Amino acid sequence: MNTIKISDISLRVSDQALSSSLSFKEKLEIAKLLEKLDVDVIETGYVTEEAADAVLMRTLASTIKSSVLSAPVYPDTASVRRTFDALQKAQSKRINLIVPTSTVQMEYIYHMKAKVMLEKIAECIRLAAELGVEAEFTAEDATRSDRDFLISAINTAVECGATIVTLCDTTGEMLAEEIGAFVSELKASCPALEGVTLSFECKDNLGLASSACLAAANAGVKQIKVASCGITGYTSLEKFMHILQVRRETLGFESGLKYTELQRTCQRLETLTGHSGRLSASDEGDEKIELTTDSDMTTVRRRLSALGYDVSDEDMAKIYTLFMELAAKKKVDDRDLEALVAENARQVAPTYQLESFVINSGSSISSTAFIQVNRKGVPLQTVSIGDGPIDAAFLAIDQLLGHHFELEDFRIQAVTEGREAQGDAVVKLRANGRLYSGRGLSTDIIEASIRAYLSAVNKIVYEENAR
Repeated sequence: MNTIKISDISLRVSDQALSSSLSFKEKLEIAKLLEKLDVDVIETGYVTEEAADAVLMRTLASTIKSSVLSAPVYPDTASVRRTFDALQKAQSKRINLIVPTSTVQMEYIYHMKAKVMLEKIAECIRLAAELGVEAEFTAEDATRSDRDFLISAINTAVECGATIVTLCDTTGEMLAEEIGAFVSELKASCPALEGVTLSFECKDNLGLASSACLAAANAGVKQIKVASCGITGYTSLEKFMHILQVRRETLGFESGLKYTELQRTCQRLETLTGHSGRLSASDEGDEKIELTTDSDMTTVRRRLSALGYDVSDEDMAKIYTLFMELAAKKKVDDRDLEALVAENARQVAPTYQLESFVINSGSSISSTAFIQVNRKGVPLQTVSIGDGPIDAAFLAIDQLLGHHFELEDFRIQAVTEGREAQGDAVVKLRANGRLYSGRGLSTDIIEASIRAYLSAVNKIVYEENAR
């Protein structure tokens, strides 16, 4: 019986496949559910220059223990280094270079000719291998690529250190027998594939993705890429595993996934992506309700409760007044509600006030943060090292307090435009089973993040002292 490894790409494709982006908390919970299901590989989104991407990746790296954490990179060595830095704490980590290999896609997406693309593949895969991380090469649009160039790209990637090669039917229009023939012919023409793990990813435009993946497995593919969470357009985790389980003996394939827990887990994943954060809903049944000026305080409170907030009557009255003012101007979503909670709920006299901070960060040094706060007139200061400037700053605050808080969510967004744009940071910390939000504003996104973290900490300290 041959074992097929399962790589879930839900987090990687969610921003394109879903009508709105998943939150930090949703992405973290999805990864945890997939790990409990014993998915072999969990693929994440890209680590861009946005600070929130790096914080999410570092949180996932510290959380996921049994599954391989795979992060995609662009054909750019800066992308590889940035991603590697965020992945360092992962138990099992992989860097996945994803590039188109068809002429049309190479020139349309990256404006590169074949020769330049080969050079980029070599640089990025070689760097990943030198950094000591498992390297994967993914050939997008492989089924429509010039065969000679595709073989050259694979040979280049393998020679430079790639141990996994993924072939993609990006249009999802090939029949199962055509996919089987494509993989078999490519293996015969490219001996380098014999020494690596061959992987396959397929769109589901014709509804035949599962059959195509099985045909690829019959031709020698050892890893199949699937999407869960109710994400359509890709090979479905639930459908593929159902076929594999029902026809296991006939097909001669098996997987290490916990099949008995599959349906329940998939339902939970679909609920995460289909309900939370997309439309506000009451907790009575599955009917989705949009929050408007007609929504009463009870409905708004239910939505806050569903988001994890336990708001006092006094705070709720204040939040509801501000909600009505906001709803008269725009459609209010969950992020608006969370900002109202962060700004107004449990406002307390700050125990800790930021005095100053110094951040040192760069591509060739570890990020360090010097933080000085004032605690009721007493200056406190410390220095901490972290995986990036914001991580270092948060760790320094934890160090000052002598306590590590669970980071539930973290977001940064610009609230004004231009070079002097005002950054708005929201941090959610969990302590004693409750959720505490803090908000910080500054033209410096690191300062905004520090102020948001301290704001949440002050609420936690206040309530603990009040007990």
